[in-house]
Amino acid sequence: MAQIPLPLSFDKRFSFQNYFADNSSYIEQQLTALFDETGEPLVGIWGGPDSGKTHLLNACAHYARFCSIPFHLFDAEQLVEADSSGFSEFPSGSVIGVDNLDLLAGNRAWEAQFYDLINRVKSAQLRFIFSLTRAPRDTGFKLPDLKSRLGWGLLIALHNVDDRQLEVILQKRASMLGLDLSKEVINFLLSHYSRKLSDQMQLLHRLDHVSMSTQRKITIPLVRENC
Repeated sequence: MAQIPLPLSFDKRFSFQNYFADNSSYIEQQLTALFDETGEPLVGIWGGPDSGKTHLLNACAHYARFCSIPFHLFDAEQLVEADSSGFSEFPSGSVIGVDNLDLLAGNRAWEAQFYDLINRVKSAQLRFIFSLTRAPRDTGFKLPDLKSRLGWGLLIALHNVDDRQLEVILQKRASMLGLDLSKEVINFLLSHYSRKLSDQMQLLHRLDHVSMSTQRKITIPLVRENC
C-alpha cells in the first residue's frame, strides 16, 4: 500500500467571495466559525456533482491560510489506495478536510481511522470538515458507529444550481474577473454549451484569457472562434 499522500495545495480560484448560492452567507458563516472555534468542530457538506463541495473546501483552505490556521486538505480519491495507518498523526489543534469522503465507504481500515478521528474531534483535539455526495445515512459506510458519528456535527445540504442561478453566477464571476458579459453572450453560452457550472466556469476562464491576449471584448463571434 502507498504511504499517505501529502495534503492538497488549495486552488486559489475558489474562495468564499466567489461562491454564490441563495444561502451563501449562512454557509460562509458556519464554515468560518469552524476555523474560528466559535461554531461546530465537525461539519459535513453534501450534494451532487457541481453543487459546490470542492469549491467550499478550497475556500476553507483559502480562509485557513489567511488566518494562519493549520489545515490539512485531502481528496478521498488520494487516500483510497494508501495505507491508512499513518492518517491519525495530526497534532492537536489541526483542522482536517476531506473531499469525497464516501469514496472510502466499505474500506474497513479507513472507516476505523475516521471513527477514531471523529472521537478526537469530540475530545476537542481536532476539527474536521468533510464532503459527501449524499446524506451520511445514505452512504455505504459499513461501520455503524462511524455513520452515526458523521451526523454528530453540522450537516449542510447543497443544491445544484438552476438556470436562473447559473446565469447570476456567470455574471458575478465575470464581473469579478473584470469582464463585461452581455445578456446575449450569456444566453449564447448557456444555449450552445454544457450547462454544467464547472464547464461554464472553464469557458469563462478561457474567454478571459483570450480577451486579455487579444484585447478584444467578449462577443458572440469571439466565443464562436475560441470555444
